[in-house]
Amino acid sequence: MTKLDNTKPNELMTNKAPSRARQDTKAAYAMLLPTFLLLSLFAVLPLGMSVYKSFTDFSFYKTPEFTGFHNYRIVLADPFFRKSVLVVFKLVFLIVPLQFAAAFLFANLIKGMSKKVSAFVKTTIYIPLVISGIVVGAIFSFIYDYQGGILNSLLQFFGLEGQAWTADPAFALYSVAAPAIWQSFGYVTLMMLAGLLDIPNDYYEAAKMDGASAFRRMLHITIPNMKNIFIFILISGVTGSLSLFEIVLMITNGGPGGDTLTPFLHLFNHFNNDPTMGYTVAGAILMALILGAFSAVVFRLVQSDKAID
Repeated sequence: MTKLDNTKPNELMTNKAPSRARQDTKAAYAMLLPTFLLLSLFAVLPLGMSVYKSFTDFSFYKTPEFTGFHNYRIVLADPFFRKSVLVVFKLVFLIVPLQFAAAFLFANLIKGMSKKVSAFVKTTIYIPLVISGIVVGAIFSFIYDYQGGILNSLLQFFGLEGQAWTADPAFALYSVAAPAIWQSFGYVTLMMLAGLLDIPNDYYEAAKMDGASAFRRMLHITIPNMKNIFIFILISGVTGSLSLFEIVLMITNGGPGGDTLTPFLHLFNHFNNDPTMGYTVAGAILMALILGAFSAVVFRLVQSDKAID
C-alpha cells in the first residue's frame, strides 16, 4: 500500500516560501546586473580613473608621475579659474530666478487655455530644448551681430543706435544668459505645468467657498503643493547654469576680457593649449565637487515632502 503524506498544507506553504523568496531575489539581482555593469564601466571606473589622474602630471605623451595636490593648488591659484567661477555664479543668479518666475507665470497661463491651444503652445515652447547649445549659440550670434543683426536692426528701425551686445562688458553677460533662458524655458514651464495639474481642483473650490482670494490660494495651496517641483527645478537650473559651455563658446568665447568665461570653457581652452591634462582633470573634479556640494546643501535645507492628500 502507498504511504499517505500527512504533511499539512500550511507546512508546505512555509517550506515553499523561503525557496520562492530566494528565487525572486536571484531574479532581481540578475535583472539588475547589466545595469550595475554598465554603470561601473561607463561611470564609476572613468570617475575613479579621473580622480587618480588629477593627482598626476598625466599626458598622452609620457608615463604619468604622481604629483599629489600639485594640480589642485595650481587650479585654485589660477586667477582665470577663480574669475570664471565668479562669472558662472553671476550667471546662475541671473538665469535661475528669471527663468523660474517666468516659467511659473507662463505655466499658470497655459493651465487656463483650451486643450487645442495649450497643446500647440506646449509643443512650440519645447522645441528649443531639442536644439543643441551650439545651434542656439549660432542663432543668437546672428541676432546679436553688430552689422545686420536682428536686434540692432530693430533698434535702428526705431531710430536708436545699435549696440555691441557681445563685445560690451555692460551687455555681454546678459547676451549669454538670454539664450540659456530661452533654450530651457519650455522644459521648466512644462515641469511647472505638470505640478499645477497634479493639484486637485477640490482644494481651490473649497478655498473659494471660504472666501480666499487668488493670491491666498496661490500662497497656501499652489506653492506648498509645488514644493518638490520647485526643488527639482532649482537643482537642475543651478547645475545647468554652472555647466554652461556651448552657448558661451559660440557667442562670446569667454570675452570680452574674460567677463563671460565659464569654468568649463576655461578648462576646455586649457585642454586645447596644455600638453598635460592634470590641470584640466583637477579643475573638472573641483567643479563636480562644487555641483555636488550645492545639491547636498539644498536638499539638506529644503526637505522634499509628499504633497498633502
